[in-house]
Amino acid sequence: MKRKLLLITILLVGGLFVSCSSDESGEKKTETPVKAAPLPITITSTSSEFLINGENLEINGSNFVNKDYPTKIFLNGIEITAKEITTNKITLSSPNVAYGVNTLRIQIQNVESTPLSFFAIAKGWNTLNVLGTAEITSSSVFDDSKTIFSLIDSGSPKKLEAKATGYTQTSLNIGNFFGDFKMFDEKTGVITATYRVLHTDNAFETINETVADNAFTKEINGLNIGYQNGKSSILYTIVGSQIYTGDNGKTVIKNPPPVWCTGVNGKQIRLNVGAFGKSTSDDKFYQLGIINDSKKYGNNKYKNVVMQSATGYSDWIVKDTISDIVLNQSFYYKFQNINRILSIGTNKTLVESTDMLKTWNVIKTDVSAVFLRTETQWYIQSGDKLFVTKDSGKNWEFELELPTGSKVNDISFSKNKIIVSGSKGLHYLKIE
Repeated sequence: MKRKLLLITILLVGGLFVSCSSDESGEKKTETPVKAAPLPITITSTSSEFLINGENLEINGSNFVNKDYPTKIFLNGIEITAKEITTNKITLSSPNVAYGVNTLRIQIQNVESTPLSFFAIAKGWNTLNVLGTAEITSSSVFDDSKTIFSLIDSGSPKKLEAKATGYTQTSLNIGNFFGDFKMFDEKTGVITATYRVLHTDNAFETINETVADNAFTKEINGLNIGYQNGKSSILYTIVGSQIYTGDNGKTVIKNPPPVWCTGVNGKQIRLNVGAFGKSTSDDKFYQLGIINDSKKYGNNKYKNVVMQSATGYSDWIVKDTISDIVLNQSFYYKFQNINRILSIGTNKTLVESTDMLKTWNVIKTDVSAVFLRTETQWYIQSGDKLFVTKDSGKNWEFELELPTGSKVNDISFSKNKIIVSGSKGLHYLKIE
């Protein structure tokens, strides 16, 4: 009996073994999926080839995404994380770029894009060297464009364009102009010579030209830009005449010097206008300078002159011709508000007048140049440094170290940028 039970057990176990090892169970084997090979990565465009540190960068192209492999982005050889990646666009949020040329590439598995190069500048002060060692008279910058316009000592206006390799200069084909130059935006501007002025609304591709009758007549003696907005501009001369346009030079109004300036039989009383501007206090225009009237005042013939106009080019009212000038003080005054006028003495003392040139108060010593951004925010050169005040000279903060022996010719402002122009290629751009 025991032998029969043992035999049955062996048969059952054997049958179970055969059943479990059979391929006839109907179950399928699991197969390893095949991964899709990355396609060639192509970059077609970027949102900018000249980046300010802190700006986003968008990269457009194709095959930026593969379902089986991650997309890797390398900036200057260091892997970074994208804000957004789609198959045809990558967005980098404020990438940590270095000043100068940066290189970016995209990689998926063993497939890489062609390296992309772009230029970057930092927030704060940046040194510009595109104009070499030229004497830079003035520059213009804008918030909505990275383009810079500058006038150099040869009288040649330059357009500095932001490219992937940095700033590149282009000469504007309008000849040499030994005068004043200012662009209101990337397209609209005005440039002057002794007796010529060009207005443009397309960056001097076309121009509207005005020529004064004669460079040596009393009506004209060097044209300076006194006021400018999108379409209107007022040019003034040291003898108190103006040229006005309200349509970028298509039509102009020419205003001769004041009648009282010509004297008897057309004999001219010497008038030197050193400052022209629109006051924030009353929205009226002012001319400030010096008159020489020996017939009326004898040996004490030099007097201050303050003239006021509602238009800036007509109906001038003489506010004062009585107060004595300060002989050791510049009459190239600076003002935003006519109730606070600044000047610099020959002893490099910054002074202010709050009574239209009659009396003066000392603000700061060792000042060689002053530039006004607002009524209360001023920049000065003191030695080889720039300083700024934001409270009308009560307190001063260090702003920028300059090379030894520097001379600042001009500081221009937009809402978020400052540009310094000066001798021997002195050129600094601040991004705020």
